[in-house]
Amino acid sequence: MGRLRIWVPLVLAACAVAAACAAPPAGPTPTRLDITAQRTICGGTIPPPGQPFCRTGPSSRPLEVRSGRTVVATGTSGADGRLVLDVPAGRLTVAVTDAQPYESCDTPTVTAAAEATTPVTQTCTINAP
Repeated sequence: MGRLRIWVPLVLAACAVAAACAAPPAGPTPTRLDITAQRTICGGTIPPPGQPFCRTGPSSRPLEVRSGRTVVATGTSGADGRLVLDVPAGRLTVAVTDAQPYESCDTPTVTAAAEATTPVTQTCTINAP
């Protein structure tokens, strides 16, 4: 019984030291938008039989994210069309900032959930003659 009296406090002290040295808990997960920018081209040369008339692919574009009329984040999508931005939670709109007059670009609206990554796709369409 005497040894037990010595070991119990030592074990408890070791546990307390280990807990104090443990890494601090991570902060909250950031709220993010995972944006995929793409360009769809319809028309132009007639495609071979069985091929679609419209072709869609990734697009590297400058983008902005707005909450109402306030710009809350900006960035440029990569060659793969992807861009991940930290944003405030809530209802947000994604827009292309360099759209040309011959392009029809959508402005998707999403609700970014707090401490989560929300996917959104932004598309510009070109209707070629």
